[in-house]
Amino acid sequence: MVRFLLYLLILTALLISKERVEIFAKHIVAENNTTLIAKDGVIVLYRGDLIKSNRAVYDRRDGILKLKGNVEYLGKDNRLSSDRLTIDTISRDIDINHLFLVGEDNLWIDASVAQKDYDVYRLGESKISSCNRIDPDWTIEFSRADYYKSREILTMEDAKVRFYDNTILYFPYLAFPTVHKRTTGLLYPRFKITKRDGLVYEQPLFYAPKPNWDIEFDPQLRVKRGVGTYITARFIDSNHSNGYARVGYFKNRHSYAKLNSLNDEHKGMELFYQSTDFLPKNISPKDYKSGLYLNSIYLNDREYLNLQKESASKLVKSNLIESRLNAFLYNSQNYFGLYGKYNIDISKKSNNRTIQELPSLEYHKYLQQIIKSRLFYSFDARVKNFTRTEGSRATQLEVNLPINYYDSFFNNYLDLSISENLYLNRVDFRNIDPRYKDYYLYYRNYHTFTLSSDLVKNYGSSIHTIHPKLTYIIPSRQRESPLSYKYLADEKKELFVTDTKEEQISFSLEQYLNNSDMNFVYNLGYSYYPKRVKSQGDLINELEYKKDNIYFYSNLKYAFDEGLLHNSTNSFRYNQNNYDIMLTHFYNNDFLFKDKKSSFLQAKFINHYKKENSWFIDFDYDMEQGYNHQWGIGWSHKKRCWSSKITIGQEIIPNVDSSLKNTALYLELNLYPIGGIQQNIEDNFLSQGANN
Repeated sequence: MVRFLLYLLILTALLISKERVEIFAKHIVAENNTTLIAKDGVIVLYRGDLIKSNRAVYDRRDGILKLKGNVEYLGKDNRLSSDRLTIDTISRDIDINHLFLVGEDNLWIDASVAQKDYDVYRLGESKISSCNRIDPDWTIEFSRADYYKSREILTMEDAKVRFYDNTILYFPYLAFPTVHKRTTGLLYPRFKITKRDGLVYEQPLFYAPKPNWDIEFDPQLRVKRGVGTYITARFIDSNHSNGYARVGYFKNRHSYAKLNSLNDEHKGMELFYQSTDFLPKNISPKDYKSGLYLNSIYLNDREYLNLQKESASKLVKSNLIESRLNAFLYNSQNYFGLYGKYNIDISKKSNNRTIQELPSLEYHKYLQQIIKSRLFYSFDARVKNFTRTEGSRATQLEVNLPINYYDSFFNNYLDLSISENLYLNRVDFRNIDPRYKDYYLYYRNYHTFTLSSDLVKNYGSSIHTIHPKLTYIIPSRQRESPLSYKYLADEKKELFVTDTKEEQISFSLEQYLNNSDMNFVYNLGYSYYPKRVKSQGDLINELEYKKDNIYFYSNLKYAFDEGLLHNSTNSFRYNQNNYDIMLTHFYNNDFLFKDKKSSFLQAKFINHYKKENSWFIDFDYDMEQGYNHQWGIGWSHKKRCWSSKITIGQEIIPNVDSSLKNTALYLELNLYPIGGIQQNIEDNFLSQGANN
């Protein structure tokens, strides 16, 4: 032991003027006062890293440290294994024979030879993978590569992606990050084949100069159609706010645009921003919180959006494109809101007559007690400005003031609530025919009487709750001037609606049964309208049951006057370790449109086998029309180092003139952690014209 420490002190002293190296071993021998040889259990401390080997030789004259036999280099961020390792302690270069380097996410590099120059590894013929080192499922093999540790990126030449010893892809040059971190570079390309556009090729480029913002460039080529690009800048400006801005442009071939009734070009811009606390503390009133939501878009037609979609089922079909602004400030007593809506109607050549709601203001006073009594009130006021370039415009003021009285009787078994509800609606019109009055005023009040109870009882570990409620609404005074709403001119009525009330008696019964293993909810509701010709409302029957692996939900609405089921939703899920079953049925009978009925059955079955594999089948069947709206079947595999998915399916997509049947084959292969490839091949990819 004394001899070992002596040699250690000699070695440290010899190196004190150069790079400090500390060597520990069972046997250390000094030769000619210039060379030290260490054997058996060698441990080297070099620049904060630890190196293990069977043998170490250090030459003081040229500062060369050679390690041989089961070399393990344990750095701060990675582990390196090799047969032989040579370190130049002066230049800090490292030569490695048969390198095995392990980084984050179990990604390893196996190279025949390597050289380390500061934070750059230069590799010879090598392969990488994140699977088991012996007989890996996938590898990327290459003739030469550079691994930049500081940037955590690997660049390769003559790269072959091999899957179960079969080459599936070849890249003359390939680069990707070695950790899950935003890094500048090319993203994986996206390919798609459609009947209408032919081959679709997208090659995203990702630019990430800072942790809190990045830019993605998405150029795309559609062989039969044209070319275009989208540019998206994303940012995070605080720990409670983020957003993005996007611009896009696509140029159609003139012949393609003419054949498909499209514009020659599609262009647009988007801005999205959200914050859960956008007002600075020195501006925001004490104890108040703020929020901001902005989702704005400007475009010349909806193809600007559709060219960003991955499949036909995700296409935008609405002609009305909305931009929205919501800003609010609130505390436990008050709420202030500022809203805005801007609509673009792409079905029209001009947007001048499209109604915009810019801006809207709201103030809400939460429920407050009146002088420590049983009386409570809340207050809500809204101002809306309806504007457009051509046609009528208006400013609407709505005021709601409910005053409530609460009491309980029979030792709190019976609760009573009485409320008086005041409502005022004042609309001032602009830019209208001078023959019409330039305002509309509506006032009404109504009374509400509610009897209810909350009954709770324990049954061992279960708790049963019953909540019956009976409500009677009685309209009182109502006034409209100068005309009733139904007699207003159309250019006035298209701007706004008014909130009316009618006499109504309603009953509901809610029940809850809960314990640690089961949850049961049952709701029953019914309404009666004495002044209606058809006075009976729908009977609502809602049930929800959860226990272990079973879930069931049912919501039925029965129309007494028609003697028919109005609508229903029934859903069932059953889960086991090796399979999942999901069934859902939707039914609706629209009495207002000549008893138009719709009925859909959705089903999905997933079977898990051998832990890593599963196959699945799903369909959406239109029981009223008698056809499959959508079906799909597929297989998926998931292991620690890779996953894959294959799906084939078909969907029928409604269109203005006729329905479109779209058949798609979807392929996906992910190699963890470097990413994956996705391929979507569609028989038909619908693209709708600007004026459809």
